[in-house]
Amino acid sequence: MKTAARCWAGLALCASNAMVQGASAQQAGDASAALPTVNISATKREQKAADIAGLVDTAARDDLAARGLQSVDQIDRVFPDVHIRPRSSRAYSSVTIRGQSSVDFYNPTAQLYVDGLPQDQALFAQMLPQGLEQVEVLYGPQGTLYGRGAVGGIINVVTRKPDNKLRLDATALMTSQGRTGQLLLNAPLVDNALYADIAIGTRKERGDMKDMDTRARLGDSEDANGRLRLRYAPTGGPLDVMFTAARDVLRSDEEYFVLGPDLAARRALPMPSHYKLKTSSYGLTASYDLGPVVLSSLSGYQDRDFDRTVFGSYTPETQKTFSQEFRVASRPAPGQAFDYVAGLYFQDIDFQRAVPAATLGSQQRLRSYAAYGEFTWHATDRLDVTPGLRFEQERAKADTRYATTAMAGEKKFDATSPKLGLNYRVSDALNVYALYSTGFKAGGFTRAVTPQNIGFTYEPQNSRNLEVGAKAGLLDNRLELSAAAYLVRTGDYQLSVGPVEGQYLQNVGTVKTRGLDLNAKFQATRQLYLRGGLALNDSWFSKYRNPANPGTDLTGNKVPYAPPVTANLVAEYVIPLGGGERRLVPRIGLTHVGKTYFNEFNTTGQKAYTLVDVGVSWQVDKNLSADFYVDNAADKVYAVYGFAAGPYGTVYQLGKGRTSGVRVNVRF
Repeated sequence: MKTAARCWAGLALCASNAMVQGASAQQAGDASAALPTVNISATKREQKAADIAGLVDTAARDDLAARGLQSVDQIDRVFPDVHIRPRSSRAYSSVTIRGQSSVDFYNPTAQLYVDGLPQDQALFAQMLPQGLEQVEVLYGPQGTLYGRGAVGGIINVVTRKPDNKLRLDATALMTSQGRTGQLLLNAPLVDNALYADIAIGTRKERGDMKDMDTRARLGDSEDANGRLRLRYAPTGGPLDVMFTAARDVLRSDEEYFVLGPDLAARRALPMPSHYKLKTSSYGLTASYDLGPVVLSSLSGYQDRDFDRTVFGSYTPETQKTFSQEFRVASRPAPGQAFDYVAGLYFQDIDFQRAVPAATLGSQQRLRSYAAYGEFTWHATDRLDVTPGLRFEQERAKADTRYATTAMAGEKKFDATSPKLGLNYRVSDALNVYALYSTGFKAGGFTRAVTPQNIGFTYEPQNSRNLEVGAKAGLLDNRLELSAAAYLVRTGDYQLSVGPVEGQYLQNVGTVKTRGLDLNAKFQATRQLYLRGGLALNDSWFSKYRNPANPGTDLTGNKVPYAPPVTANLVAEYVIPLGGGERRLVPRIGLTHVGKTYFNEFNTTGQKAYTLVDVGVSWQVDKNLSADFYVDNAADKVYAVYGFAAGPYGTVYQLGKGRTSGVRVNVRF
């Protein structure tokens, strides 16, 4: 807490100094240095971020690319109260938003969407797509609009659609740990009607671990991806249809683990670990603009093949996911009394996992059906009332084979997810809101089947969120401030319990979470920009009850992977270089993470740490730029995952050490 207070105090000091500079600049005629108005689509209809009853945040492409942030799992260096770290591998990323940690490998408590389509849970570490426009985060339970798994929030990635302009965007990145190349070509196929873009990318990273016996390098990764999109959208017409096909292949031997005494030396246990993650993705989205309303259809299919050996154990798994959503949404208009969105949703997941050495295999079929609706009543010119409701049913079917034994089971779960939001415009510069929202995670059968856990099932988990907050745009919209306080109660909390070689999900009682989010963006002058955030969070077991181990009571313990403090600060200053668009932009970024536990017993974890990133961007003209940066400049050694490994004691995975790089971007 003391460290967090210092972080926030530093932010406040910078902001106060910047305000003085900003006031002077404004007196000098620099009033045009204003922050842009932000619209988001994560609420399934276009809305201004300030008008939403709930905390939302966004980051544009340049906020991420200039700092060398290449993948989804790095966005927590921009968004506070978001914590993303690998657990064993990037395919099993742990995603925590507002203390709702993803202790379930297969159903994170935050959901990832790209251009409106849900993504396989193994893709939280995928490279950010070319043509990125912005990343949006909805904080807190989003069960009404998104259903199962949206307990902590939603991460929505938005790209620029193919259009009528011939455009080339090429990026080359060289770092001390590897290289990345990306290319995007956009072209009209039929003027003002049919457009296409094609994107390819590759990333190679050298590992920074050494085999403790042979000293050979470990942890290398190689990622190759491609995407083709066709869009039919006649200019001035109501129809917009886009087809997407993408392929990604990731090869890695990152799943090596370091003994406690060897953390600084990064010497890893010589246990064979490697995997290949292959994903094929297809999407078909269509919208028809009727004027007052827009009709949409969103179809998605992903086929994921995870061929994995870890700690010498071969455990391949596959997953096929199909989703279909039909939606109707109103178009905002002046004087309109109501805005709304409503839809139907279906998802089918076919999951298979095997442990060939134990002659063990399991197949699960998960089907979800949902109907939802949310509308906003503009009760007065200042007060908006937003109720919402979702009805959902999930059916889970499991077939397991172990040696000569075959087992089968089927479960059905129903969920109702209400929401009520109030947003009041105190003035043109200040909004206050109150929100009640809900979320749930469906029950089911253990997916990580081993000979020790083949018979375990678990029940649904339900969350209730109460939140109040305020959003302000001050100093002619050069300063944006937001604050939110929340309390979340989660019943029948699902926790991975048991030894790591045979973990399974179990309902373990009640978890409570309370917290405070503070965010600020300040365009002090045309040259100086500050962005910072602080999140204070307390997530604990208020009532622990594990039926599989009734003698253990962990009431009062902290929830794993839920740091009590996260903070971010970015400062950048534009230095003009003569006429035109030439300029230098030096920047510094700080990321603070509080003490984080890796197990429910609170015996293994990582102490609080702060990462420092520095860099400078050189804008030659509107078509050519270069970014130079150093991540983790102090070369801080920190663990992101740890567990008890029998005779080896506690083993850990480490975050990346110091990494320097240069990124060159060419656009035409």
